[in-house]
Amino acid sequence: MRKVILISFSVMLPAAVPADEMTITGETPAPPPAYNMLRFDENYSCLANPANRTDWFDPVKYIPLRTNDPSWYLTFGGELRERFEGNYDPNFGIHSKEADSYLLQRITLLADLHLGERVRFYAEGISGLQEGDSQPAPPVQQDPIDLQFAFLDLVPYLTEDESLTLRAGRFGMSFGSGRLVATRAAPNIPFRFNGIEAIYARPLWEATAFLTQPVEDSGGISGSDPGTEFWGLYLTHWFRASHTLGLDLYYFGIHREHGAYASGMGDEHRHSLGAREFGEWNGWDWNAEQVVQVGTFGNESILAWTAALDSGYTWDAMWSPRLGLKAGIVSGEHNPSNGRLETFDALYFKSGYFNDASLIRPQNIIGVHPNFAVKPSRTVTVDGGANWFWRYSQNDAVYAVPGFVSVPALKTASSYVGTALDLNLTWQIQRHVSFQTSYVHFFTGSYIHEAGGHDVDYVSATIDFLF
Repeated sequence: MRKVILISFSVMLPAAVPADEMTITGETPAPPPAYNMLRFDENYSCLANPANRTDWFDPVKYIPLRTNDPSWYLTFGGELRERFEGNYDPNFGIHSKEADSYLLQRITLLADLHLGERVRFYAEGISGLQEGDSQPAPPVQQDPIDLQFAFLDLVPYLTEDESLTLRAGRFGMSFGSGRLVATRAAPNIPFRFNGIEAIYARPLWEATAFLTQPVEDSGGISGSDPGTEFWGLYLTHWFRASHTLGLDLYYFGIHREHGAYASGMGDEHRHSLGAREFGEWNGWDWNAEQVVQVGTFGNESILAWTAALDSGYTWDAMWSPRLGLKAGIVSGEHNPSNGRLETFDALYFKSGYFNDASLIRPQNIIGVHPNFAVKPSRTVTVDGGANWFWRYSQNDAVYAVPGFVSVPALKTASSYVGTALDLNLTWQIQRHVSFQTSYVHFFTGSYIHEAGGHDVDYVSATIDFLF
């Protein structure tokens, strides 16, 4: 793999040429589309205008298929990501988890075919490799070749300001802040879903309905998880054309044949009803979310909930300093014998939910996270903070990000889990190349110590090339 990494960098570096060094015409070019976490959300139809073709990769981002119809075109793209992670010690050193460090590599290649405004085919392949870990790599990291996305879009209804898109195949989803459904960007292999989706959009409104099965990570060509179905409806209304003030309302349903929590395992039907309020005003920003979950788990009923707030203030000053506060409560099991499961399920939440170390799943947890961010330059951002954690219920466990019990319940132990300090830097070197690095130190509390754990250090460094 080391040879692969060296070759990859040799291919990537010649592309790291600032876009403003490209020759442009006398017409002012439009800004290039931003790269998205879900690459199929990008649209390069603006490159039908030659004045907008200012980048080395524009010849493959827009390949016209009809001379008299610019909506017929083909786009190619991809990613090369190299990432180092050091865990000292993973899972708080419990269960003989020793310090480890390793290299991760992710490569994707995509093709996006537009046959007019109403038909589209999209396909994306992916390769994820891990080297250097003393333990066998999990399928989410070690998957030499797989199908990331492949779907067909049909647009049966289209006007100047409204559209209805019907999607079928394998795709990704990310809603709102990613607290329940997101892309899982940090590991090599992101979340994927097989199924159907309907997307309705008009000014100030967007609605998405879906019926899917999550893809089961197998380390090879992956298929659907036969024991899980996932469906839902997500509605967004913006109160401003700038999309800086809005409201989300949503419902997610999931059925698992083998749901697993600290209280046991069983057939699970869970329904999540949520709302999200977000906005910006005079330097302030806020993002609040509340979710209630009901359903059945084996012979028990489900009643779980969460509430979270992420807010801050940004000064109009040098380095654009921002002070913020994140706080959240996620319910856990109060009484294992009362016939009701109270442990919240975070479903397919975003990676790095609390920090880049991703030690804790947002279940049975209370977190308070004052934080800061500055921008020393237009392309560099530095942020960090301190995050205090407590168990919501002493009768429930702390869960690892994949969903299994990380630290057992220990009913007589303290609720205090620990305090994590994090520091992160992001550098957008050039349009196609970015660099991120993170450091996390987790000061563990007596609860972790009683379970046989201790403090954790984590460091990561990632360089990403997109085209």
